[in-house]
Amino acid sequence: MTFATKVKSEISHNKGLIGRNKKAFSYGMLLCGKSFSTESIAMTTENKYVAKLYAKLIFQQIPMQTSVTTREYNGNFQQTTYSVSVDDEEDRKTILRFFGHDEEHLKDYNRDLLEDIEHRHAFLAGAFLSASNISDPQKDYHLEFVVSDSCALQALMEVLYSLELNFKHMVRRGQQVLYCKDSKSIEELLTMVGATGSMMDVVNVKIYKDMRNKINRVTNCETSNIEKTVSAATTQAADIRYLKKMGVFQNLEVVLKETGEARLRHPEMSLRELGELLGVSRSGINHRLQKISQIAKQVREEQE
Repeated sequence: MTFATKVKSEISHNKGLIGRNKKAFSYGMLLCGKSFSTESIAMTTENKYVAKLYAKLIFQQIPMQTSVTTREYNGNFQQTTYSVSVDDEEDRKTILRFFGHDEEHLKDYNRDLLEDIEHRHAFLAGAFLSASNISDPQKDYHLEFVVSDSCALQALMEVLYSLELNFKHMVRRGQQVLYCKDSKSIEELLTMVGATGSMMDVVNVKIYKDMRNKINRVTNCETSNIEKTVSAATTQAADIRYLKKMGVFQNLEVVLKETGEARLRHPEMSLRELGELLGVSRSGINHRLQKISQIAKQVREEQE
C-alpha cells in the first residue's frame, strides 16, 4: 500500500468527519473530480472504496432518476482504475442545483457551503479523495491537488489560503496544480481532513530525518576536526624529526624537547589531549609547537 492510498483509506473511513459534514464533504469530491457540469459529472480513482463512496454519497442525499455508473478498467502499468459517472442529464442538473449551482453560475463555487471552518475541512477531505496525490514522506514532502476546472481551482485556492496553508500554483500539461512542499502545512492539512494517523507518520519521519541530519552534521564536524588534527600533527612531527636530524633538537629548551617527544609518541592526540598529558593548557601546547615549527623553518632557510 502506498502512502497516498493509506491517507485516502483513512479519510474514507472517518465516519465522524463525513457524517457531520456530509454535504461539504460530497461537494469537495464532486467539484474536484474529473468533471462537474451539465455535460458531465464524473471522477476517476485507483481506490475502489473511494469510487463506492462517491456514488454512495450522491444517492444518500439527492433523489436520482437513474443509476450512477461505475466502470472498472486497467490503466497505466495494469493498475486497476475506477470511473464513476452520472449518465442522465436531468440527474446532473439535480445534483448541480443541490450544491447551489445553476447554468448561469457554473464558473463560481458555492461559498455558502464553506462558511464554517469544519465544512472547509470536510470539503478539503472530499477534494483530497478526488484530486490529490501525496508522496511518501520517507522520500519527499510533497502534496498536490490536480484539477482541470477553473471553478474547482478557485474553491481550493480560497479554502487553502483561508486556512493559512502554504500552497503554490502552477500549470502542468494543461492542468491546474496546487502543491505544497512544506512539511508543517502537510501535517496541518492531514489533521484537518481527519488523517491523524498519517499525520503522525509524517511527524515521525520528520523527527527521524532531523535526528539523522544532526548526527551527520556532528559526524562530519568530528571527521573534519580529526583530519585537521592528523594533518597538523603530521606537520609538527616532521619538523621535530628534521630538527633531530640536523642536530638542533637536543639544544632546545627543556619544555620544547618535552613537548616534541610527546608529540612523536602520540601523533593522534589533539592539542587539548596533549596538554592534559603534560599538564599544560591547550594554548600553551600550541605555543610550544608553533615555536618548534618556527625554529625548523629558520633552520631550513639557513640550509637553503
